[in-house]
Amino acid sequence: MVIWTFVSIGTFLRASFGHHRSRHKLVNTFFTSNADKITTILSDNRDADIRLTELIRDWEKKQNHQLDYIRFLIKTGPSLGLIGTLIPMGKALSSLSDGDMGAMSGNMLTAFTSTIIGLLCGTVAYLISLQREKWLQADFLRCEAQAEILLRDAMEAEKVRGKSIPV
Repeated sequence: MVIWTFVSIGTFLRASFGHHRSRHKLVNTFFTSNADKITTILSDNRDADIRLTELIRDWEKKQNHQLDYIRFLIKTGPSLGLIGTLIPMGKALSSLSDGDMGAMSGNMLTAFTSTIIGLLCGTVAYLISLQREKWLQADFLRCEAQAEILLRDAMEAEKVRGKSIPV
């Protein structure tokens, strides 16, 4: 769990530097990789806005999938910390009844350390998740705005040709 947290921090920092250098890269990648589909949707004229929205929502769903492992860590970190607390605490109580204060203090130290580590892992994962969700939300909004521009341009082009796009 701790290793996973450090890997998540490293991945987040790398993504953070990359995100600040190329803010629109994800949106541009979406439009270039789906250029044929978008052209087909816009040229078909039937429910273009709905079909374009569906394409974007499918892409958003795939992008949100990236957050699943960090969300898993948010929930499992504190849970594993609690488990790591209860097991040594049972041993500590047993040591107390035997009068072995040294073993009891060692087990209590382990119990509280695992609690702190579990909470720390969960908190770090939560903060990473918050920032990544903000980035993705901003990318989704940029993507939707770009799609609206494409749709508007297609409608204006159809008006010039004398056709209309049903919306």
